[in-house]
Amino acid sequence: MKTIKQQIRITALLFFFMSNISVSAQKEIKKHNIFIRVYNLDGKMISKGRIAFLNDSFIGLKKNKNIEISIHDIGFIKTKQSPGNNIIIGAATGAALGAVLIASSSSPNDWIFPYTPAEGGLIGGFSGALVGGALGGITILFKHSSTYIINGDLEKWQVFKSMIEKQIFK
Repeated sequence: MKTIKQQIRITALLFFFMSNISVSAQKEIKKHNIFIRVYNLDGKMISKGRIAFLNDSFIGLKKNKNIEISIHDIGFIKTKQSPGNNIIIGAATGAALGAVLIASSSSPNDWIFPYTPAEGGLIGGFSGALVGGALGGITILFKHSSTYIINGDLEKWQVFKSMIEKQIFK
C-alpha cells in the first residue's frame, strides 16, 4: 500500500505537470487551402490557384509562382476546381483499379471466357474508366462551388474578401 507521503508526491507531481499546459485565447490561423479561378471582365480565365494573400487592391495566388492580380481586372471569381476535374480523377482512379482487379483475376485456361492478364487489364481499364468517370460526374452535384461577381467594384470585392476570411478563420 502506498503511504500518504507517496500519494501527496504523486498528486503534487500531477498538479505540476497539469499547470504547465498553456491555453491561448487568440484565433488560430488555419493554413487555408482555398482554390479559386479568376476571370477577367470579358469572362476569360486570367489565372487559377490557391489564395496566398488578399488585400484591398490585389489578390495573390500560389500556383508554380506567386501571381498578383489587380481588383480592377477581375470580372468574377469561382471557387473550387472545375467540374471536369471530378470526372478526370474518377476516370483515372476507376481505370487503374479496374485494370488491376480484372487482370489479377485472369485465367487463360477457363472454358467459357478465357483471357490473359494483358487482355484483362485492357478490359478492366476501359470499363473502370467509364464507371469512375460516371461516378465523378455524379459527385459534381455535391461540389457546391460559388461564383462571386466582382466586375472591378471595390464594394463587391470587400464582400468577397470578408466571405473568404470567414472561411479561413472558421
